[in-house]
Amino acid sequence: MSQSEAHAALVHAPQRYRPEIDGLRAVAILAVILNHLSSRLLPGGYLGVDVFFVISGFVITGSLANRPAASLADLLLTFYSRRIRRLLPALLVCVLITAVVLCLVCPDPGQMLGVGWRSLVGSSNLILHKLALDYFRPATELNPFAQTWSLGVEEQFYLLFPLLIWFSGFARTGRSGQQRLGWLLLPLVLLSLGVFVHQLGVDQPAAYYLLRARFWELGTGCLLFLLLLGAPMAAPADGVQARGGPASRHQRPGGGSAAGFVEAGAWTLPPLLVLGALVLVMALPLPFGLVPVAAAVLLTALLLASLRPGTAAAGLLSQPPLVFLGLISYSLYLWHWSVLALARWTVGVSAASLAPLLALMLLLAVLSWRFVEEPLRRSPWWPERWRVLASGLALAAVGVIGLQALTRYGSERLFRGDRQVGFYDLDRNGPAGDCSGPGHARLLLVGDSHAHHYQGAGSHLCRRQGLAYGEAATVGMPYPPIFYTNPSTGMVREDAFRFALVQEQRWNALINNPAPPEGQQGVVVVSLRWALYFDPGFLADASHARTRHFDPANEEPVPRKQALANWIDAVAQLVNSHPRTQFVLMLPTPEFGGSEPIALCQPQWFRPQLPRDCSAGLPRASFDRLNTYLQTAIAARLAAAPNLSVYNPLNALCPPAAGRCLRQRDGWLLYSDADHLSAYGASIVLDDLVAFLRQQQLLAAKPAKVLQKQPKS
Repeated sequence: MSQSEAHAALVHAPQRYRPEIDGLRAVAILAVILNHLSSRLLPGGYLGVDVFFVISGFVITGSLANRPAASLADLLLTFYSRRIRRLLPALLVCVLITAVVLCLVCPDPGQMLGVGWRSLVGSSNLILHKLALDYFRPATELNPFAQTWSLGVEEQFYLLFPLLIWFSGFARTGRSGQQRLGWLLLPLVLLSLGVFVHQLGVDQPAAYYLLRARFWELGTGCLLFLLLLGAPMAAPADGVQARGGPASRHQRPGGGSAAGFVEAGAWTLPPLLVLGALVLVMALPLPFGLVPVAAAVLLTALLLASLRPGTAAAGLLSQPPLVFLGLISYSLYLWHWSVLALARWTVGVSAASLAPLLALMLLLAVLSWRFVEEPLRRSPWWPERWRVLASGLALAAVGVIGLQALTRYGSERLFRGDRQVGFYDLDRNGPAGDCSGPGHARLLLVGDSHAHHYQGAGSHLCRRQGLAYGEAATVGMPYPPIFYTNPSTGMVREDAFRFALVQEQRWNALINNPAPPEGQQGVVVVSLRWALYFDPGFLADASHARTRHFDPANEEPVPRKQALANWIDAVAQLVNSHPRTQFVLMLPTPEFGGSEPIALCQPQWFRPQLPRDCSAGLPRASFDRLNTYLQTAIAARLAAAPNLSVYNPLNALCPPAAGRCLRQRDGWLLYSDADHLSAYGASIVLDDLVAFLRQQQLLAAKPAKVLQKQPKS
């Protein structure tokens, strides 16, 4: 067989099975699994998904080549019925089983189940972007459906691609539409690449999750197939004979300018060298960005272009174990993440659990492939394609309804743990009574959710300190208002203006409506999540760096340091406008956004060992640096205010002798999530704050009669 004939057999016959491509799929899925087990094992293993995207574009174009359709309806019915048989059954089984198990071990699975049901309609990537969940953050590690974002990207691509195929003429006239399809794809690929580069700087989750920033990867695979379709096959480039006989050094394949370019620059490269370079890129500790992703896409395209029977790389990738992993790679991709996420909810992911978890992933993937994926993929389901399409949509609808039912009732009825374990009930000693009468001062907490999280200790404040509690708090908006955006919290400009107005109204209601008796003593405590707005980089939380301040008058950007100075000046105006009111600026409490989610720090019968971070905590030094930075900025602009004090809660939560900030004390959780205090943690801070205020003679001594003693822990 001549080289041209070999190439024609390889590219022009879409039904020809190529085991080396399944071997490449195996490399991709192994990279993803290693990275998800621990980023230290293969730092760039997340690029395996990018490899899958290029392969998908290449293979889906090949599956449509030489498959003429009589009409657009004929094309769409054939295409979507095949996609449903290929993707839906395994996904539906995995999602439903995972959802039931999640409800058994998670006290509040609603948000995660929302991602699960959206995966059945191809939109889980959209909700993950909306929630601004970074693929690499611990919160995502607990979501057993987070891996389905890539399916959402592909399924949205499938909505557009058949139309391009049809209107280019590629599906109607075969190869004669090749050039038109290429010219349609090329500007879309370049535009998508530009969107990807732009969004890396302004909205990284969008660059990760959304089709508009990923189209170029799938499109690269499509364009590669079109280029190869018009180019003959070169001789093996790594010294291995092709099956048709030894390669002649004097043979010179032709094939047009584009074909010649590909032949000269792509498939004459030694594929084994390209494969090694791809693995090397995955092994490098490169964060998600343009360089590693572009390198993975380019190397995958070069590898697909240069792979052919008889080369060493094709022989390596065609080894039976790799081919088998490639065949089950779809089921393995689905189940590996579900197993890992559910393991984090239960037994944990450690050296001891590694072998059983890997075995379980493989077992579930094999069972899914053998009894769900392959039988239903090969079966015609119904003779009529429209029945296949209708039954697939009906199955997806049943799955969506089932998951929404689990969202509403599943956790309440299925959860097998203790919802309150680790959280101290401050009201266990009975009602606190009424602290609004004569002789009772009050604390007025003002700010964002970091003011609101003290509300849980309001009854404790009355019982323990004889103080009334008041609040003017709006989630995401301090007082005085801060005008900012942050995709991690979902704050956009419109919300910033709206929340600022709400907070202004709540402040006015609080300050102008004192509790009786009129004129009683009160202290306004301004508390906010300083790190989110003003952290210059002391804390290891990427969400802080994504805050962007703007001037509400003209919406022009404001540097972070200047925004801090502006806010302190606004506090000064507030303090000066109420000279008879005592104000306290509460410095930030520690945050644990980069360590284990608080849900994993709750002891449960199915969680025999808590993660080390739950007891080890975080070093206090970085929090000290942030608080010192803020104190210095405050002192520089507010030193002359006689009715303002600054309180630092670090000593209450992070004993200086220990040098660490913990999430637990005496067996009770101090936090309800990564940065908000539990009622128990809030009670500790408020006790220390009241002691500080009385020491500074900003509050009178506590009433002679305190309603009840502090409950013992």
